[in-house]
Amino acid sequence: MAAIGTCELRLAKPADARLLARMSRDYIEHGLNWRWRPEQLVRKIRASETVVLVAELEVGGVRFIGGFAVMDFQHGLEMDKAQLMLLAVHPNIRRRHIGSQLLRWLHKSARVAGCEHIELQVRSDNLPARRFYQKFGYQEEALIPGYYDGKLSAYQMKLRLRGS
Repeated sequence: MAAIGTCELRLAKPADARLLARMSRDYIEHGLNWRWRPEQLVRKIRASETVVLVAELEVGGVRFIGGFAVMDFQHGLEMDKAQLMLLAVHPNIRRRHIGSQLLRWLHKSARVAGCEHIELQVRSDNLPARRFYQKFGYQEEALIPGYYDGKLSAYQMKLRLRGS
């Protein structure tokens, strides 16, 4: 693949939902029932308590979405937290810090929003993703059997942003 010229992060638009849904299906949900369809992503893009962030890249003068992330902000009586719902980067451009850029932007947003921590679930069979999140300080809190479609376990991971 040619060298990546620029990578800009921006908020997703409803018109991006179809591509993001396909990326979720192909890069995150492979082998599972497809849950993150365009309609669900449009709702997330329009929701006031959710950020859908895309990484728009330029290669050879062509701009395209190479990665994205979805994070919900949950404000409650006991604590404020964020839930990282999805994060995907096209396989041909992984290991070029695109996922890291998305995650750092979301971490800053969660801190500004006053969140105490960020939680996520990751497929138990996805060791590269687990290592990626651990590199950023996420800790595996629990193994949840059958989390995905009753057939695949997930690790609950958490990043503490401030002390309890």
